[in-house]
Amino acid sequence: MESNKLQTLEKNLPLRAYPKESLNKILIMDFLPFISNLLSLTDQKSADRLEVALPSIKEQCIGMGLAEIKKMFEMYADSKLSIEPIPNYFDRVLLGKIVNEYKFLKKPKAKITEMKPTEAEQERIMLDAVDRVKKEIKETKNIQGHAHHIYDFLVKSGRVEFSDAEKKASYNIAKRQLISEAKNKAIVDYDLHKIIDKTISEINKNGNSSVVAVAKKILLIDYLTKEK
Repeated sequence: MESNKLQTLEKNLPLRAYPKESLNKILIMDFLPFISNLLSLTDQKSADRLEVALPSIKEQCIGMGLAEIKKMFEMYADSKLSIEPIPNYFDRVLLGKIVNEYKFLKKPKAKITEMKPTEAEQERIMLDAVDRVKKEIKETKNIQGHAHHIYDFLVKSGRVEFSDAEKKASYNIAKRQLISEAKNKAIVDYDLHKIIDKTISEINKNGNSSVVAVAKKILLIDYLTKEK
């Protein structure tokens, strides 16, 4: 008998497709015992509330099959919905929350189409960034923050080319600059002072990313300062 009940609850035929009398019988004989066991409805009050909620189950789940309704309540019991499961409790209000949350999760999410700029738009964006940096250099003789992406754009697009000698010279300047800054900070910060040797060792490693970024910045400032 128990296996027959489980087989009934695995059917995907929508509730609206069942004859009224057959549906009522299935809900009372098969579905109510399942829900009672699942939610541990041991007291008479909770059982009565479940029976009162039957018309609402038929109304709110009219397009769902018994298998899906069973899955919905199992998700609630297993904390897979945003609603905290309450043992030995059920009423019509809780049913509405469970159904709404399940339908929300089931609803296909609208795909957000990412609008990527065209190559021409990307180039325009980068040229605007070059103009802003050029203005900043003119006003402050420096660039706040990193600007290696602008350097990369100018080099990759063929707008500027630096010799190996220029790159090496700027790299060495950047390394000395970062070491000097680290030592100055270590003078007033005890924690930095304790690791100053390690910090300098990292800066001296070939291809250190911080040194490369500062070297590119040095070359960029020099180039944009000279450009008319």
